[in-house]
Amino acid sequence: MRASAQFLSRLVSALMAPLAKRLVPGVLVLLLLLPLAPGPARADGALAPADGQRWSLRDQDGHRWSLRIFAQPDPAYLGGERLRLSALTPGIAVDHATPLRISDGAGGTWSLPNRSEELVPSDQGAAPAGSAQFDLAGLNPRPGDALPLELRLALGPAGTAQLVLGPEETLALHALAPEG
Repeated sequence: MRASAQFLSRLVSALMAPLAKRLVPGVLVLLLLLPLAPGPARADGALAPADGQRWSLRDQDGHRWSLRIFAQPDPAYLGGERLRLSALTPGIAVDHATPLRISDGAGGTWSLPNRSEELVPSDQGAAPAGSAQFDLAGLNPRPGDALPLELRLALGPAGTAQLVLGPEETLALHALAPEG
């Protein structure tokens, strides 16, 4: 049995080696060039990633969150940019009725309308307990690019998640095209 396994292993290696020599360089070149490819253009001429932008953050209690900025793709809803927060730590429930509060530490404050109803079609039930979505039209005027931003997300009965954005996330919000 051992001899059969060795023979089969050598046969597969012999057959795959020429193919691997031709494919690997091409795949490596593609993987190296892919980050340099421009994304689709937005209406204002700026480039926007097809899938939006994503980051992973932690709140004041160490719970992990996903932050995503993207253009609303569903024509059933008002267009525009959205910010979605999703708990990556199980058991967290967000308040789907409360706006997202943002502050910059220098007196700038914003309130983003909650658009969690956009997370699922109206005929398919309630929004996921751990995700909430907000309309970035409420981020006007856009925050500066130098100060960190603090997000305050209302949770279930009486809690709040506080997330501090780093430079990359803050720059992404600052760079959004102004509304109107």
